Order: sequence, then C-alpha cells, then structure tokens
Amino acid sequence: MPAKKHITKEMILSKAFEILRTNGMDSVSVTALAKKLHCSTQPIYLSFKNMDALRAELSEQAVEFFLQFMNESGEEPDLFDMAYIQFAKDEKELFQFLFMRQNAFEELREGLSPIMDQSISRLMDQYHISHDEAHFFHDQLWMHAHGIAAMIATDFCDWDMKKVEHMIEENIYYMGQKYER
Repeated sequence: MPAKKHITKEMILSKAFEILRTNGMDSVSVTALAKKLHCSTQPIYLSFKNMDALRAELSEQAVEFFLQFMNESGEEPDLFDMAYIQFAKDEKELFQFLFMRQNAFEELREGLSPIMDQSISRLMDQYHISHDEAHFFHDQLWMHAHGIAAMIATDFCDWDMKKVEHMIEENIYYMGQKYER
C-alpha cells in the first residue's frame, strides 16, 4: 500500500492562492510553497507537472473568487461598475493577476462570459440597441472602469471612492447619450 500523502494538492493550491493574494504571482514558487507548507519540494512536483499547471489552476480559483466577490455586491455585476473597482482596491494582487498580465483574457474569457453576456443583454434592453452595439458599448464602459481600477490596483493614485463612483456614473450617462432615442 502506498504511503498516504501528507501534503495534498488542495493544500498546495490553498497556500499558493494565499501567496498570490498577498504578494502576487511572482512570489508563488515551488520553494516558497515548500517553505509555507513546511515540506520539501517533492509534494509540489508530484501534484503539479510544472508552474504553468499550477498557474492554470490558480487562474480558475482566482476567477471563482472574483465572481463570488462580484455577486456579493448585491447588484447585477458588470465589469464596469463599482464592484469591479472595489475588487481592484481590496484585492490588488489578485486584480493584477487576473486583469493586468499578458494574454490573461484568453484564460478568463469563459469565466467572465456570464457577466459580460448579462451586461450586454441589459444594455440591449435599456437602450434598444443591437447585440453588436451593446457589446461595443460594454467594452467602452469596461475600458474606462478598467483604467481607474488599474490605477488603484497599482497604487498609481488613491482616489476617494465617492469621486470614482461619480466618474463611473457620468461615464455611463454620457456614453449612454449616444444610444438614447
């Protein structure tokens, strides 16, 4: 009978997620995980083929965490609303991991699709516009919110959240004027 694993894949993922949230992906390494788990590197190598495999599973966990955060806002989540920006403020490292690394959208597309699709549908209904127009409108709103969120997540600026909320509301209002009929 093989020896029982004392360090499970779930334990490794949990510690990796903890490191990711507090110090960012650059701090997630086999050595750092082994130190946090008080073990050798062997259990980590036995559980994950390589760091890309670990990162892929961390991406899934991070998306789930993000979606849960967005759904807890009490509103229908949008990628251009205050919940998105609050996530950037509260979870700076996670926000940067999810939304500020090269080609991350390909990994996130499936997880973000439900929010995007619902937002696009609401924009179609509210403004009586086609799917393509609503998708374009959504992306414009998201890029504005993302710029603000990125500046907050990187500590580029520390805006008052009331000011940010006002900026988001005005952006939605003025951009929506194009579609008012």
